[in-house]
Amino acid sequence: MKIQKLALLIAFISGSAFANNNVTLNKVTLFLNGAELQGEAKVTLTKGESEIVLTGIADNINPDSITVGFGADSKVKILSTSLQNNTEVDKPDNSDLQPLLTQLKQIQEKHTTTNIQYQAASETVALLQGNRLEGLTKTTDMQDAVDFIKTNLVNALNEQYALQTELDNLKKQLDDCQQKIDQQQAATHNLNNAIVVKVLADKNVTVPVMVSYVITEAGWQPVYDVRVADINSPVQLTYKANVYQQSGIDWQNVDFSLSTANPSEGITAPIFTAPWHIDLYNVEKYRFAPQKNKQGQMYDVGISGKASENGPMVSAVSPLPNNNVLINNSGIDTRFDVKLPFTIKSGSEDNVLILQEKPVEAKYRYISTPKLDSNVYLQAQIADWDKLNLLPGKATVFFNGNYIGESFITTKDVQDTLKLSLGRDKNILISRKRNIKETSKPSFLGNDISQKYAYTIDVKNTKPLPIDIAIYDQLPVILNKAITLEDTKYDGADLNKETGLLTWTLSLQPSEAKNLNLSFKVSYPKDKVDEVIGL
Repeated sequence: MKIQKLALLIAFISGSAFANNNVTLNKVTLFLNGAELQGEAKVTLTKGESEIVLTGIADNINPDSITVGFGADSKVKILSTSLQNNTEVDKPDNSDLQPLLTQLKQIQEKHTTTNIQYQAASETVALLQGNRLEGLTKTTDMQDAVDFIKTNLVNALNEQYALQTELDNLKKQLDDCQQKIDQQQAATHNLNNAIVVKVLADKNVTVPVMVSYVITEAGWQPVYDVRVADINSPVQLTYKANVYQQSGIDWQNVDFSLSTANPSEGITAPIFTAPWHIDLYNVEKYRFAPQKNKQGQMYDVGISGKASENGPMVSAVSPLPNNNVLINNSGIDTRFDVKLPFTIKSGSEDNVLILQEKPVEAKYRYISTPKLDSNVYLQAQIADWDKLNLLPGKATVFFNGNYIGESFITTKDVQDTLKLSLGRDKNILISRKRNIKETSKPSFLGNDISQKYAYTIDVKNTKPLPIDIAIYDQLPVILNKAITLEDTKYDGADLNKETGLLTWTLSLQPSEAKNLNLSFKVSYPKDKVDEVIGL
């Protein structure tokens, strides 16, 4: 068998010994956790069976994900494919590294010499500016010292400036040289993994070879900027991706796609593994019965545990306003295809890529729960959130150009409307106080104790424009029939009888104030007074 060794660089690395191999990284598809790398090169095969060694492969590969293919007309048959870790095949000649190390040493020596000259020039300037004038006048008269300073200070300052400029230039040369050394050392490291492909060709042929595989140490996280000019303007939503990769190689000017898929998650729908029994407990019957395990739990057949976080699927391909990213959600995932070349260095973090920028129509209202918090919060309500391809992620909120804080966007359990919190508004005043006049002390009536509770909520709009506000409070929910709730009054609020939640929906004009009253009476047996909880 003839062994043909081909160096396949899955990224173009500047300064690499294999930079002239005409091999490039075609595309990267980045998942929420993991990435698929696709590369291509031309290889010359001889008739019969041979072996190709593809080197320069990234770290942390899933061996089961490796795919190798040839051109459709090549008539080359693949016999086997295998991954070799830490293979010592055709490591690059490191002759390019030694000149860089020599150059670095020379620049460091020059920098040291120039810095000494700069320190001497600084001492001269300090002396000429009068810091050491007393010492100078001990060896000459004052007039000679003044003439000396007048004659030489300008020259000394010019020398100091020139030396400082040279130091800055040498520092830049040091940084550039060190960066080239780091890249060269990274290129040497990158050629430790190899994919070995055994092939059978029916003739001598030069064909393109394509290889793809999935790595684990890469991914992206959705992050958002939420900008609101005022409550009469749309929400400006910027959908971004925070990208990272630890593949061991740089991704240089690649075609780039981000996918909402996560290959690390299972792809098989759960199934029922046991019947759902309902029975009456019997000590003898269940004395030796095994404990119920997790296999008996309920699952939604055919629905992944995290599917709801991704929101509904909409079959569409729509260009973004900036025309640099194309959104495609016609498959089982949503893909953001970046139309501009993209570069991500291995080991780098916080590579932020803007996926989508668009105005989103929203309805604004204020909300407050004064029983828990004496603040009023502005909230943006978005009706068509399911068309935005949102994933759970951190959101940075700006209002009227000012940074407000951080929130979190999630579509889990969202039904008709997505609600975004935009922060506190100190221009709307609210308070909740106990109404002493209406609240009564415990009274005894027969075997029962009764007591009335009363509260007043005061709200005022001090803003120069009208607002809509929802105010929340609650009535107690009685769980024991021995306790009764009577004489409930809540000034026109909507009541959820199951939860006891009260909701006032108000429109307030500028400077308008309103008072909301809430009261109820609770009765319970006096012999149970120590057992009552919740009051």
